Amino acid sequence: MEFTRSLSTGRLLAEILPDGTPAHVVAEIARHCRFVHGSVMVFPSGRPDAFFARLAAMGLTAASPQPSTVVRGRVARGYGIPEEDLPVQIVHATITGGDPDHGGEVEIFVCPPRSGERFERLMDDERRAGHETHFALHVSEPHLTERLWGLLTGPAGMTPDGGGFNPHEGPAGCTVLYFRAEGLIRPQGWPRRLELLVDGRHELLTTHLRSAESSRLAHTVPEPSADEDATRRMFEMLTGAWTTQALCAAAELGLPDHLGSQPATSAELALLTNADADLLHRVLRYLASLGVVRRDGERWELTRLGMTLRTGALRDVARLYGGIFYRSFGSLTHSVRTGENAFEHALGLPPFDYLNEHPEQARVFHGAMAAGSSWFSRVPEVIDFADVGTVVDVAGGHGDLLRHVLKAAPATRGVLFDQPATADAAREVFEKDGLLDRCEVVGGDFTEQVPRGGDIYLLSRILHDWDDEQCLKILANCRRAMTESARLVIIERPIPTDGTPSLAIAWDVHMAVNNIGGRERTDEEYRRLLRAAGFDLVGIAPLALDMAALTAVPTGGS
Repeated sequence: MEFTRSLSTGRLLAEILPDGTPAHVVAEIARHCRFVHGSVMVFPSGRPDAFFARLAAMGLTAASPQPSTVVRGRVARGYGIPEEDLPVQIVHATITGGDPDHGGEVEIFVCPPRSGERFERLMDDERRAGHETHFALHVSEPHLTERLWGLLTGPAGMTPDGGGFNPHEGPAGCTVLYFRAEGLIRPQGWPRRLELLVDGRHELLTTHLRSAESSRLAHTVPEPSADEDATRRMFEMLTGAWTTQALCAAAELGLPDHLGSQPATSAELALLTNADADLLHRVLRYLASLGVVRRDGERWELTRLGMTLRTGALRDVARLYGGIFYRSFGSLTHSVRTGENAFEHALGLPPFDYLNEHPEQARVFHGAMAAGSSWFSRVPEVIDFADVGTVVDVAGGHGDLLRHVLKAAPATRGVLFDQPATADAAREVFEKDGLLDRCEVVGGDFTEQVPRGGDIYLLSRILHDWDDEQCLKILANCRRAMTESARLVIIERPIPTDGTPSLAIAWDVHMAVNNIGGRERTDEEYRRLLRAAGFDLVGIAPLALDMAALTAVPTGGS
């Protein structure tokens, strides 16, 4: 209890991660996780009320016990004890007067003592070595779990140590991923075991458990005859197209929207979507293996992960990636061999020309762009707009980012600048939100000029669409429109150069496939572009989903 009380997220990582873990890896894990509790297994004898009274006397306020699923199964398998004979329960006990920035809870696995050799060995081993003792981090954004897993098992050098799914923890259950490292935490002498807690059932669990089993076998089988784990992992990657199309089908049929209101059977969903009941059932079973839906008897219900595919969330993203972008990626090999644009080769027109001639696909595209911008709300948290007079959003689309800025800074005025047709659509959105009196909507071509008079100019996800030559023209137009005291804020997804996993690496290939000349860039590449256009890069602030806000000022300006 005292050790847990003393730990912040950063201090826990310093204690538990192997020596030599790169500092940027520690910082990345700390940014997306929060230390929540230390865990220990105990074997109290006597009446339960006496045990809870002892906890209260120590300064622990215990909640009602919940059934253990993961630890109970681990211990049962490890000691050959039938699970029905192992009544392990979880007691979450809050530390009285705990610091909210430090550990405020002890998780206690309670197992009343039993007679028999196997139980005796279990109790002796646990009291001596604390095999089930660990310290838990809650993952703030479940979609980052795979990235965190890669950091822990890669640069941090930890080994998967089992896990599972406990349906009794939280509204949607909880995925539990254990990791271990050599050595002990001193002076307590506890094992270096870390737990990641992820809300809902996460699809990474299967891979994690296989890795844990491979690690276990590696300690018992000196020379495996074949690397089955690598082969299985390769199959998972090779069938990624199946995953994309299953998610696209779910989005096209509106399954998440139907299940968002109430659970339904396969037959009911087939009637609602005018689909073949048998094949739909098989697809739903596949979606369940991905963690998108879960089965409760004969009914399917939506998971927290599946909720992201509803209309207004990522539904149009799934339709776009499983639609025209799926077709364009089919020409990747041709593009790599020839240098030609894969999108144009697959669909017959350059990307933006194709969208202009296919308005239905353009609507899906713009819906996907808006849905993929959930991090816009965080921009006013890292860029101070409070005392800014005018913000010019260059090529701002329908104004999603600018509306967040104007709502966060009531005294600030805005200028939304984009192609005339896009500007007309944006004007309707601003009027609907009651912001048109504070925002001028201007149609034009940013490759020719941009409006003057702004204090901050925004270029959000624009430069990655273009090659360096065109980027320099856009930046030069911004520079000519700016005063010496104005600032330029570029929102992009920079490529890390230190090996840190990042969405930017995959998106760089995506930009090559679906834009002519498009690419993601490193911080230094943006710095060089800005310098050539008359700017100095003065700040980089991280945003969600590996995005960043890069702030630049005119060279020699304020």
